[in-house]
Amino acid sequence: MATLTVTQMQPSAHKSRARALSLALIAASRTAPLLDIPTELGLEILELGLTHTSFTTLSAVSKAFSALVSSILYRHVVLDSVEDVSLFYRTVQSKSPIFLETHIKTLAVTIEPWRFAPATHIELERIVAACTGLRALSLPRPGILAESLSHHRNLPSEVSFQSFDIPAPSGWGNAPIGPPGSTHSPAAQLSASLTHLRISEPGDAWHSPLSILEFFGPTPHLTHLALARRMDANADNDEVFVDEVSALLASRPRLRMLVVSVFPAQWPCYSFHPAPAASSTIWEALSSVAKADNRLILVAGGLDGRKDAVSWARRDFWACSQTEWKVIAEENLQL
Repeated sequence: MATLTVTQMQPSAHKSRARALSLALIAASRTAPLLDIPTELGLEILELGLTHTSFTTLSAVSKAFSALVSSILYRHVVLDSVEDVSLFYRTVQSKSPIFLETHIKTLAVTIEPWRFAPATHIELERIVAACTGLRALSLPRPGILAESLSHHRNLPSEVSFQSFDIPAPSGWGNAPIGPPGSTHSPAAQLSASLTHLRISEPGDAWHSPLSILEFFGPTPHLTHLALARRMDANADNDEVFVDEVSALLASRPRLRMLVVSVFPAQWPCYSFHPAPAASSTIWEALSSVAKADNRLILVAGGLDGRKDAVSWARRDFWACSQTEWKVIAEENLQL
């Protein structure tokens, strides 16, 4: 029986090296396809890639990829635990001021205030102070603003709080900013930059709409304001609330939208069948104001307010509130 022998020719080392060099030269001579598409589309592609590929793998592709991945990871920072604050504080300490100003545009802290340790307050103040390029900021309480933003060249235009719990104006003199004994607002430095202000939930103490705005100074460029009120609360305060909402609308022609979230008398977790917000006296009183001025929008508040206070990336609170209010208005017309 004849035997057929097949000899496989192996390319020489010289030819393999030449081919590798030629491919490298071809790749180097071509512009990366990702650089030829719009920046926002490129960021969306990389953001999708991050859902399937680790940060370190994508960053290893090139320096350009590493820079783009960093811009995705750091542009919207959400800290929802005390441990996250400490870890991010270390990150902030390791980055240059230029990196922090360029990359971090949104910072949201969704931790309940009672979880804060003294060290957490200090770390959070320093984080906010270091992120000098912030455009949107969400915090549990406004007191953190007293010192943190005093050295920012560019101040955030969108600010959100879980609730508004601060001392009365007579206590503002204790804030680090301003001379002792003064009643200068701790957050007055935000006045010129602020366009969107949102108070997500009712606070433990009563603060009228005008006193809340007083905390931030004149706010001449404010276009969007969101307040919160609990149904079946103090009737006298309800009357003040409605009167001051009317006064705000009348005195601020620049204001495009004023959203009031009406919350149940008790949190849903304490009441299995809370009464609908639209059945409350505060809703009825505000509805009369809304008929005279369509800039006023009413929405039903709920437990989603805590995490929803930082709804920047994928959900526009203002647009959603407007849509919800239009649906309610259409339903009322059909009745």
